[in-house]
Amino acid sequence: MPKLIIHHPDGTQAKYGLNGPGFSIGRAADNDIVLPPGASSSQHAVIRLNETGDYTVTDLDSTNKTQVNGRAVQTSPLRHGDSLIFGDIAASYFSEIPVTGTDYEDPPTQIYEKPGATRSSRAPSPAPVQAPAVPQAYLPQPAHSLHRPGRRSSASGDGGCFSIIVMGFVIPAAFFCGLVVRHHQSTNTWFWDYLRDYLHS
Repeated sequence: MPKLIIHHPDGTQAKYGLNGPGFSIGRAADNDIVLPPGASSSQHAVIRLNETGDYTVTDLDSTNKTQVNGRAVQTSPLRHGDSLIFGDIAASYFSEIPVTGTDYEDPPTQIYEKPGATRSSRAPSPAPVQAPAVPQAYLPQPAHSLHRPGRRSSASGDGGCFSIIVMGFVIPAAFFCGLVVRHHQSTNTWFWDYLRDYLHS
């Protein structure tokens, strides 16, 4: 729902929810939105719902004019975040939730925050809670710090033994294969054929 916030000279605010087709603004008590005493006129301006769902402000030939974003206007559409001045009374317009439809069963206006509520009245945010410091002795130690100096881990020792065993089989096998290939190249027979003939002789 669009809303109009009237900023009083004493620093307080009055917030009006705009849920109707039009509203009168001025110092007189019979206005929908009553302005505090100041340089505004008794019947200062009106705002009316337009086809976009926002409102349009129209000055009623007031003595000290109506301004929108620092510019005096006779009629001007309002958009979210616009700043208005009725004489010397400042106001702000917000429309984050546009009005839709034309069926208005609610009262023309409603004050949903009474004058006197300011931004400074908000409760301070609680300070973030800090976790207690953990003694160094209870912190997890890196894996490398668990091994004593000068002592190899069991994993590295097992890996070295396995490598020696594998090399003990691989080197003789490679040597034997080399002899077989060399014998075949020199005699045009395979070594196992020669070994078979030798065993049967």
